Amino acid sequence: MVSIKEISQIVGLSPTTVSNVVHGKKSKVSEINYRKVQAALKEHNYVSNMGGRILGRHGSKIIGVILSYSRRSEINVFSDPFYDQIIGSLEEEIRKRGYFMMLYTSGSVNESLQFVSAWNIEGLIILGALPDDAGKLIQERKTPLAFIDTYIDKKFETADFINIGLKDFEGGYQITKYLLSLGHRKIGFCADGVRLFGVDYERFAGFKQALQEAGSQFDSNDFFGLDYQLEPRHAFLKELAKNQLKNFTALVFTSDYLAVDAMNIFQDNGIRVPQDLSVTGFDHNVFSEQCRPKLTTIGQNVRQKAVLAIDHLFKRIKHEGKAVKVNQLLDVELVVQDSTKKR
Repeated sequence: MVSIKEISQIVGLSPTTVSNVVHGKKSKVSEINYRKVQAALKEHNYVSNMGGRILGRHGSKIIGVILSYSRRSEINVFSDPFYDQIIGSLEEEIRKRGYFMMLYTSGSVNESLQFVSAWNIEGLIILGALPDDAGKLIQERKTPLAFIDTYIDKKFETADFINIGLKDFEGGYQITKYLLSLGHRKIGFCADGVRLFGVDYERFAGFKQALQEAGSQFDSNDFFGLDYQLEPRHAFLKELAKNQLKNFTALVFTSDYLAVDAMNIFQDNGIRVPQDLSVTGFDHNVFSEQCRPKLTTIGQNVRQKAVLAIDHLFKRIKHEGKAVKVNQLLDVELVVQDSTKKR
């Protein structure tokens, strides 16, 4: 493996100059020499010594991506295509900037902070943190930090943070308004778990707002908290199909993953979608296109979330401009397909 010293001999420049190029310090090297060294590094397949870099003063070039997922030992989060999309897009954007992504599933704030410290992380992306946990991270962080799909507690509204999310309330509202326009009045809401927070809470709030405006009274029996584990969830859905579903004409799910999973159970138990029951999802990922009937859903631009989060994070890492709070919610889109019909 070629070393910095050997590269310096090849290009006729000092090891310090080569090291500055390796570590992206453009301001310390002329443009001509920068290009010269880069060409030599590429030609001779130079690989950075990450161990030395982490222990040294040049920065680790590592961006940590943390899934705040307390169920990590009980479920594979990557069974939901949303996580594949967002993590794949983050990795691509991080790699474009010459950095490396380290993915970690964390069950607590303290564990996340220990991870950052142990690996000398230069920047951190948090996916879907609880509001209280997000506040603690904002207070205790020692490295640039960006959240994705996180609702920050109001008491931290004046704090400096980056958050890229979605107009989740608008998504829940739009999909419910659409079902109401088709003549549905008895509509159930199906979420990931009984206690709602963050994106599911906002989607549920939008759902209830649309019902209220239409004069349809929401009843607590219209809410179904689904188990995150496959077997108990399927047992519940089978029982639902046999008994309670006869009282509903449509169901709103908080993700395409849950919606398509339920559609399979329903159809195995004699309930036809959409002839007997209209079903909607949220995300517009690969599941919504590959299932039959295709799923009516709320579309979001997952890649745009990753691009914006990384752009803002690297401005902090590179100290580009004054640090200002970013709390950006992206638009949603109603995608009408085949899983819904008029009553």
